[in-house]
Amino acid sequence: MGNAKTNLDGKRSAWIKLGGAAIVVLGLLFYFYPRDKVELDDQGYDASVALYRICNQRDTESLRSVAEQIAKWESEGSISERSTESLQEVVDLANAGDWTQAGRECRRMMEDQVQR
Repeated sequence: MGNAKTNLDGKRSAWIKLGGAAIVVLGLLFYFYPRDKVELDDQGYDASVALYRICNQRDTESLRSVAEQIAKWESEGSISERSTESLQEVVDLANAGDWTQAGRECRRMMEDQVQR
């Protein structure tokens, strides 16, 4: 009887290890999965630099000001649609209180502009 319990515990342990390994592999795949690079125009890049500072300082007043400027550029047609979408995602994250993730997204956008 004791041997059957040991065998059951061994199977359970094997499944737990297998499940843990699967979670690690899925996490690594998600982390390293290729993503589309964001190509910003000049105004979009300038706004991303400003947003990066704003996110690090958690400055809601400046966030509102930059969001208004982005909307103005969009209505004037002086910023690309792709830049506007990317920047708006950051503004939305910051407005939702997720300053850290918003800052990460800004940094990612700026890094995407570097030619490697």
